[in-house]
Amino acid sequence: MSYLKIPIDLRSAVTGKLRRCSYEESIAQQIMLLIVSHYGEVTGKENYGSVIWELEFSQLVKISDWENKVQESLTLAINRYEQRLNDVDVSVILSEIDAEDKKNIHVRRKAQITVKGKIRITGQPFYFSTLVYISPLSQ
Repeated sequence: MSYLKIPIDLRSAVTGKLRRCSYEESIAQQIMLLIVSHYGEVTGKENYGSVIWELEFSQLVKISDWENKVQESLTLAINRYEQRLNDVDVSVILSEIDAEDKKNIHVRRKAQITVKGKIRITGQPFYFSTLVYISPLSQ
């Protein structure tokens, strides 16, 4: 079985030449959508997404609280909306931007988000990691 690669190019859809991806890449795409979506963005799935965007502009959240809230929200979302994974473990580490990353002076922090689990149908290990840049967080 093949899965659609996102973003979907509508011109390709018309010609029947949609890009496809692997099972594992499809899972990774779903996790990334959960990370970048805010609650209420997907009609009919009000709790689809993560708390990141609710916390992004909060100046009063401690770093450890931010990490814990994001980790908890992503764990719940992945367990609910990504049924192809078992034994999901989410890690979130918020850190300062390195000197070489300071091309955009408005970005102050980055969140390293890592998801580990097992693919339900094969039992194979699954690993996904991404960086999300956070702008106005001051603590």
